[in-house]
Amino acid sequence: MPKIGVSLIVLIIFLAGCNKNEQHGEETKMQSLVGYVVLKDNERAILITDTKAPVKEDYDLSEGQLMNKFKNNIVIVGLSEIDNTDDLKRGEKIKVWFHTRKESNPPSATIQKYEIL
Repeated sequence: MPKIGVSLIVLIIFLAGCNKNEQHGEETKMQSLVGYVVLKDNERAILITDTKAPVKEDYDLSEGQLMNKFKNNIVIVGLSEIDNTDDLKRGEKIKVWFHTRKESNPPSATIQKYEIL
C-alpha cells in the first residue's frame, strides 16, 4: 500500500509539472520597427531599416536590386491587417508594429498598425 501512495504522489507531481502554462491577456508583446518605404503594392511594402534615408535613385530599383543593395537592412511587411493603406506612400519614414517577425531572407512581418513619422 505505501508503494502505491508514493507512486501516486510522484505521478501527480509529474503531471503538475507537465501542465501547460497559459498566458492571460495579450498573447505576445508587439514589436516595433522604423524604416523607409521604398516599394509598396496592395498587399505588402518593402522597408529599408537603415538610419539614413535611401537616396532618390534607390526608389527606381527593382525588388531584387533593393534586396541585393540593402541585404541586412530590408524587411518585407504585409499590409493585410491594415484597413487603410492609401496614405502610406513611397519615401515616407514610418514606424510599424507587429507580433512576430519571420526570420526568412529577407525578414518579413504582417504589421498590425503603422505611424508616419
